[in-house]
Amino acid sequence: MLLEDITKIILSDEPGWISEAKKYTKVLNVHINGKNVAEHLNQIEIYENPRQFELRKKFATSNKNTFSNLLRPVDKVFHANGGSRIVKTKTETSEKKLKEKIKNLTKGYSVRKFVSNLQSNKYYSDPSGLVFFEWENGEAYPTFKSILSIRNYETDGRKVQWVLFEPKKRLKPDGSEYPGEFYRFVDEAKDYIFHVVDKKIRIIEDEVYSNPWGYVPAFVNSDILSSDLDYHISPVDSIIELAEHYLRTTSVKNIYEFLHGYPIFWAYVQKCRVCDGTGLYNTEPCSACGGDGHTFKKDVSDVIKLMPPESDADPQIAPNVAGYVQPDLSTWEQQRTELDWLWQLMQFTMWGTTSEQADNETATAAFLDVQPVNDRLNLFADAFENTEKLIIDIVGDFYANSNYEGVSVNYGRRFLMESPDKIWDKYQKARKDGAPQITLNYLLKQYYQSEFQTDIESLIRAEKGIMIEPFIHYPASVIIGWNLPQLDIIKKQYFDDWWKNVDDNEIIMTDIETLKQKFEEYAKQKAQGVPGEELQETEQTVGS
Repeated sequence: MLLEDITKIILSDEPGWISEAKKYTKVLNVHINGKNVAEHLNQIEIYENPRQFELRKKFATSNKNTFSNLLRPVDKVFHANGGSRIVKTKTETSEKKLKEKIKNLTKGYSVRKFVSNLQSNKYYSDPSGLVFFEWENGEAYPTFKSILSIRNYETDGRKVQWVLFEPKKRLKPDGSEYPGEFYRFVDEAKDYIFHVVDKKIRIIEDEVYSNPWGYVPAFVNSDILSSDLDYHISPVDSIIELAEHYLRTTSVKNIYEFLHGYPIFWAYVQKCRVCDGTGLYNTEPCSACGGDGHTFKKDVSDVIKLMPPESDADPQIAPNVAGYVQPDLSTWEQQRTELDWLWQLMQFTMWGTTSEQADNETATAAFLDVQPVNDRLNLFADAFENTEKLIIDIVGDFYANSNYEGVSVNYGRRFLMESPDKIWDKYQKARKDGAPQITLNYLLKQYYQSEFQTDIESLIRAEKGIMIEPFIHYPASVIIGWNLPQLDIIKKQYFDDWWKNVDDNEIIMTDIETLKQKFEEYAKQKAQGVPGEELQETEQTVGS
């Protein structure tokens, strides 16, 4: 850019859309990251005095855990089966170097972990902020530049054309401040520092660096534009108003618990046993009751003596001589009901369905309809695929230079939102209804993928078992009645015996064809030791 254009940008006021994006981001951070919750709450006028308001702010519970739970299905995007990443470079050396950087992008995070563990939060809470690559001593590394630290920028899609950061003060060697402010501006050619005093601008020549990329190595956190197309918004935008209601209701409920959540003890006044109700002991105020002549102190040895009624007309006092005033539980319960309703509404707005109540504490609640959830997860996958590609493109251009030819990133889309139990029930029903083998194989594979989604070794073992076990959808007792070769029946009968004795490492490391061959040899050895009569007897035993 021309210096005169940069000067105009620096001397201009902050654009309105930047101001709106900053306000929006502060609200998102309240709900998603629990930041500045007390400052965010507003006094409920007429119904709440200043003291009550201060108390409510002090004990407010943030929505951080609520949004963590609402966004938990997005974890499936990063653990879905399938997907690929293909990096293209002109030389093997540059390809190797680039792949090493992809594995360790920054602070031990791979690119995928950086996106899933760090950038995803910025996607939700700082959508107009940037992933910005700094470079130093031949190394490049990603940083997050919040929209709160940015004065202005221009984009083409998610890619940044130039960026002006908020000005900063600087200190002299003696500790006093330099006059004016210092601005950082980055475009496709340079990384500048400008010193502005009374609208007069000069470049700090010692702090002007050539941009090694030839473009701004940055992109916007979110791929979603507001309806006015002026700034980027969060994927949770549609539930922010509900989140405001949820936060307010939670804060009111917390105060109700503090003020009214404790039972109040009451009892009839009893005379002090030390001073006999006079309040004096040896002409001095009684130390036992403080001179009141009675006490409410509870002691396990205290006994309230009551004279028995002499007739039916006498009042029946016991046991109504003491007790507890219980708080109004109906208000408390209604507040909890309101929160449950708001949770369901936020979940439905976010995912197009709600989750059913789990049958027990250990069971995982499942969505009533997985299709709208899968549709929404595909949108998240699209966004994170694009984010990962943008990161690798910037890294590739820096480390491989002209040898970098591009990258193809494809996330897996088998999100497996249903629980293993549900998939197993579907599989059993399909098998009972005589579904085609390809359908049964698909459902059984889905079951194992859901059951072992966090245990890759068990998943590999199960999936290879599906490919090797003969007639996997039928028990041995059923196939005995079929007109099959003897060896096929032997294979079915003895598969479990062979499979459980094969070492896990051997199964994982050995290709499927070699495993099939080993099983074939095992079955043939078994067949040699089983004459026809004994085979028939074995068949009947299994069949029974």
